[in-house]
Amino acid sequence: MYDTINMYYNILDNPAPSVEKLFEHCNNKSEHYNVKNDSSYVQGDLRNMRVTLNESSISVKGSICKYFYGNNIDTLNITNTREALNQISADLSIDIHKASVSRIDFSTNIVTDFTPTIYYPYLGQLSRFERYEQPNSIYYNQQAKRLLFYDKIEEAKKKGMTIPKQHIGDNLLRYELVLNKGISRYLKYNGLYVQDLGSEELFKKLLHLWYSHYQQIQKHSKQLNPMTNNINNPKTAWKELLEELVRKNPEMVDHFSKQIKEKQLFKHKEYYSRFNARIRKIHQTEVIKNPLIEELSSKIEDIYIELM
Repeated sequence: MYDTINMYYNILDNPAPSVEKLFEHCNNKSEHYNVKNDSSYVQGDLRNMRVTLNESSISVKGSICKYFYGNNIDTLNITNTREALNQISADLSIDIHKASVSRIDFSTNIVTDFTPTIYYPYLGQLSRFERYEQPNSIYYNQQAKRLLFYDKIEEAKKKGMTIPKQHIGDNLLRYELVLNKGISRYLKYNGLYVQDLGSEELFKKLLHLWYSHYQQIQKHSKQLNPMTNNINNPKTAWKELLEELVRKNPEMVDHFSKQIKEKQLFKHKEYYSRFNARIRKIHQTEVIKNPLIEELSSKIEDIYIELM
């Protein structure tokens, strides 16, 4: 499930190979000079991984999936992750396990019954994240982490990647958790190192975060069905219609709620929390079951159970 990893190997505290040995298996080796801080550095590409050597460290950044498999459509299990990291160590003549980690992308593909974009409208807001929707993806953004849902086959075609035979004809929805700031503190590690990527403990901790964040996303019903909602008079009809509109327009409702608070329209402060609590309750209550969300949730849960 590991994909992009950013690693930093400190050459002041660890053995460092010669420049020739470090870049022996790299392509596109080049030397650079940074005028701003009067420093020089050397770069090269280890397959898809960008390797940079400066006066104090070696950085290695990129998808370890693509490095190991030649594509990042297939995903790594923990055994393959260990193999990939050992191979990087051998290729660069350093013990990459001693490098610190500043970014982790943790993801896998869900083979869905329909094209991935069909599912996006039913994935609603996530508390403390900003939700953004693109033609082929949606993502939830926060300063230190991000969730992405996107069409992996569509992305691969745009980048000119070869689709693995086992996935030709599949609908692949990629669900990805990206941690890119303060990872050690967030995961409660006293320093996070590449050697930790091979541990069951870290893998399961990330798997739980990946799954629990999906669980916390508000899920929308597919449609309003008056026959199943006990609508029998104008009052109940208006109530159900209002609640459905709240579910279907989360961004508009969120903006409306913020405007009320900014303009201080309520006389009492507790009214704001009551108002938002009511909105949350509406989002948490399904009008009818949504077969698309049931399918997606079931498949994500199956992955979680299998790997946990």
